Amino acid sequence: MFDYNTIQDLPKSLPLFQRFHFQSEFATRLDQFVLHYKGDMISSIRVKFPLGNEHRDAIDRLISKGIAKGAKRIELLFSSETNDTTHSILPYKFSLTLLSDNDSLTYLHLQNCLVLEPMNLSGLKNLRTLVFHLVDVKQKLLQSLSSNCSHLLDFTLDDCHFTSSLIINIPTLLRLNIVNCRVNIERYIDIIASNLSSFEYSCNDRFRVHPINIKSHMLSKFIYRGARFSKPIGFFGLKNVTTIVLDGLTENLSGNILNNLFSDCFKLENATFKNCCLTSSTDITSQKLRHLSIIDCGFGEYSPYAITIDALNLLSFEYSGQNTHIIYVTAPKLLKIFWNAAVREKIPHPFGPIESLPHIENLAMIIYPSQIRNRHLKNSRMVEFKREKRKYAEFSHNDLKYVEFCGCVFSADVIELASQLLRNANSLNKMTFSSLHKFYIGAGRWTSGSDGCLLGQNVIYEMLKDEVNKQCQLIIL
Repeated sequence: MFDYNTIQDLPKSLPLFQRFHFQSEFATRLDQFVLHYKGDMISSIRVKFPLGNEHRDAIDRLISKGIAKGAKRIELLFSSETNDTTHSILPYKFSLTLLSDNDSLTYLHLQNCLVLEPMNLSGLKNLRTLVFHLVDVKQKLLQSLSSNCSHLLDFTLDDCHFTSSLIINIPTLLRLNIVNCRVNIERYIDIIASNLSSFEYSCNDRFRVHPINIKSHMLSKFIYRGARFSKPIGFFGLKNVTTIVLDGLTENLSGNILNNLFSDCFKLENATFKNCCLTSSTDITSQKLRHLSIIDCGFGEYSPYAITIDALNLLSFEYSGQNTHIIYVTAPKLLKIFWNAAVREKIPHPFGPIESLPHIENLAMIIYPSQIRNRHLKNSRMVEFKREKRKYAEFSHNDLKYVEFCGCVFSADVIELASQLLRNANSLNKMTFSSLHKFYIGAGRWTSGSDGCLLGQNVIYEMLKDEVNKQCQLIIL
């Protein structure tokens, strides 16, 4: 591997007056390796350094040496980052002829390279994974992939420029990622991949996306981040998906998108909606849905007026975001709830629909300082709490086994709910209070550290110890 550590004391970002010196020294090190390496094999080559086409001879010799020695993996990561914005590095011109007569290469990653014609990939017949980052992608290149790479399984286009509309016709492809793409012109993308199982698309444009036509009847996982969805994408190619993630939609998710999604995608089991526009009442009805996450949806500081969920087979539900006035959940099989009350305002209590869902087994809640009404309990409040419990409506959770409170847990609301659960959840095995460590906040995300809320561990223990039965562990972190 050749990177910034190849040269000692090398700055991570090169000023213009130092760039040429360090580039030349780096290229010299590459040539020295090629000249003096006497081993029988080279399994992989990885170069991560801002080299450009002026060092093409040294790079070409390294690639030829690696191919001759049976390299299975090549990564050419020629970052163009410098402190100087007026002088860009001319991308390395990569000739595919360097890979001819090769049957060992299975992984190729090109960053900030210019792929030269002729775009002949006949030497990549055993390639399994291909990643292009900051590469101009032409249809000729995709046609050569289709014709020659008969074992390609994974294909990624990351922040690439499309010189024309694209037709990706690769029958062997299993996973396709078109991410961080730019939309200077709305080029069409046609995907014809009979074995494709996973497709991720993300666009950096605030208003436009690429119109995409998907012809992949095996597609089961679809991740999409972009401003618009219904017209440029539609649901025709998504009929068999089981997992879908929609992120960053600025068109109203509450309208036809949700209605069509759950009616047309009749196999959908896992749905996640993140940072999407929800400006009106939202109805989610599905017989197949098993896992649902609604994360930070709304419109600016506004939240949907009401969310109604009717899902016979729903097993887990995550919600995080601004206060929604009403949440109705009809899910008789629901076992696990994650409830992030961190950013709520002006609500009667922070616990959402939890008391109306008696069958849940796992409950995780996030409490932040901005959300609670009584942040710190004083000694007088402790006495009052012990003397007279707050009059919560008594609700039963006979199946509840695990409860976790994270964040600013030292508040009257949290302690009172904990007391209620300890008294009425007969199957409870563990209750955890955590505010000092990283914790889960929904949709695969974790906090970066403590929320800064003071926690009186001994106080919590004193207030709840009489409610804890023998089978339940009370853990305060």
